[in-house]
Amino acid sequence: MLDRDVALTLFIGAPEVRSAVARALRAARLATVGAARVLDVLETERIGTVGVAAVVAEWTPGGPLVDLLDDGPLPPGAAARVLVPLAEAVDVAHNAGLVLGCDHPERIRVGPDRQARLAFPGPGRTTSSRDDIRGLGAMLYLLLTGSWPLPDGPPGLPPAPLGPEGLPINPTTLRSAVPVELSTLAMRSIAGPGSDGGVHTGAAVRQVLEFHAISTADLISGAKPIDPQRAQRLRQIKFRIAMTVLGAATLMIIGYAGMQVISVFTDTGSAPFVIAGNAPASQAPPPPAMLAPVRVRSVTVYDPSGLGSPDHQRDVGKLLDGNPNTGWSTDSYYQQFPVYKKGLGVMLSFETAVSPASVTVVSPSSGTVLEIRTATSPNARLDQTTVVGAATLRSGSNQIPLRAGPPARYLLVWITGLGGADGHHQSKLSDLQIQQRAT
Repeated sequence: MLDRDVALTLFIGAPEVRSAVARALRAARLATVGAARVLDVLETERIGTVGVAAVVAEWTPGGPLVDLLDDGPLPPGAAARVLVPLAEAVDVAHNAGLVLGCDHPERIRVGPDRQARLAFPGPGRTTSSRDDIRGLGAMLYLLLTGSWPLPDGPPGLPPAPLGPEGLPINPTTLRSAVPVELSTLAMRSIAGPGSDGGVHTGAAVRQVLEFHAISTADLISGAKPIDPQRAQRLRQIKFRIAMTVLGAATLMIIGYAGMQVISVFTDTGSAPFVIAGNAPASQAPPPPAMLAPVRVRSVTVYDPSGLGSPDHQRDVGKLLDGNPNTGWSTDSYYQQFPVYKKGLGVMLSFETAVSPASVTVVSPSSGTVLEIRTATSPNARLDQTTVVGAATLRSGSNQIPLRAGPPARYLLVWITGLGGADGHHQSKLSDLQIQQRAT
C-alpha cells in the first residue's frame, strides 16, 4: 500500500511460526542502527498442519555481506569497522533481554556507508543469545579470511580450514596481517558452549572491534591511497614507536626478573600492593581487547564501626554517575585511621557473581590507602572479606589490578588511610569503575 521495498523473513511450520511471531513482536521495540526496524508481523491461516509467518522489516539498501569479499579478505581494520554497528545491536538486544538472530551472513547487508546491519530480523525458535555471539565471531572470521568457520554456511563460501584438533585455524595463522587480538576475538566468539576463555557478551565484541576500527581507520577499503612520502613518514613513525615499545618491554622484563629474585627472600603471600596512578605508556593497563566494564547494581557506605551515621550516605550513588566532578567523601577526621575507626568504605553489589580483573578509582585525594576486598554479603564482617588488591592513590585516575579469585557478588573498596593533613583527614572518591576480562 505504501509502494516501498521491504525485507521479509519467512518461517514455516507450527513450532517455528509461534516462536517467530512472539519473538518478532518483542523485537519490534528495538531501535538501533545495526538492525532493521520491524514494521509488521504477519501470520497466515494454517494450510493443513503447516503455518507460515512473515516478519516485515524496512529495507536496507546496499548489498549482501559476502559481496565485500569480491576482491578477497578485507584489511583487518576495515573488517572491524564494518561489524561495529552489528556488535552494538547485539549488545543492545541482549541488554533488553532479546535475541537478535544475526547467526547467518545471508541475514546481513552492508549499506553504502560500509556498515553491517541485520537486514532480515526474526530469530528462529532455537536461536539463543549465544548464537548471536557465535554469528559475530564467524562473520569476523569470514571478513578476515574469506572462509566460513561454522557448519551450514552459505552455498559458495569455502569452509574454514581445520587444524589437527578439528577446529578452524586461527586467522593470524592464515593471514599474518591480522592482529592477534582480532584473531583471538573471532576464535573465542565461535567457541562452543562451555568452552574456557570464550567470549559471551556483545559488549566485549564491540569493544575490541571499536579499538581496532579506530586505530586502523586508514585501512578501510575504498579509502584514498597514501602517497609515497606519507607512507614513508608513517613507516618512520611506526619504527620509532616499535623501538620505544621494545625498549620499555626490555626494561619491564629486567625489572620483573629482579623482583622474582627478591621475592624468593621476601614473599609473604599477601595481596599485591601497588602505587596506582596514571600509568606511563610502557605500563599501561590492558587494552580494551582484554577488559570489559562490569555493571554495578548498587553501592552503599560500609561502616562496621557502628559509630554514628554512615558518612555522606546520600552522596554515595554519585560514584557511579560517570561524572568526575561529583562523588562521595568521608567525614573529616581529626586523627588518622585506625584511631576512632579502623577504616571506612563503600560496598558494591552486582547482578550476578563476577571475577573482577581491576578497579579504576578517580580521586583528588592523593595519599589515600585502599584495599579491594571481595565479600559474600553486603553486611559481611570485615574479617569475612578477602583482600584481592591494594593501592595508595595519586590524584586523578588510578587503575588497581586485582588478584584472581572465586567470583563474588560483592566488592568492598575499603579505606585504611585517609588523605589530608593533621587535624583534617578526609578522602574523596569521584568515580568507581569495575573491569573484568572480556568473556
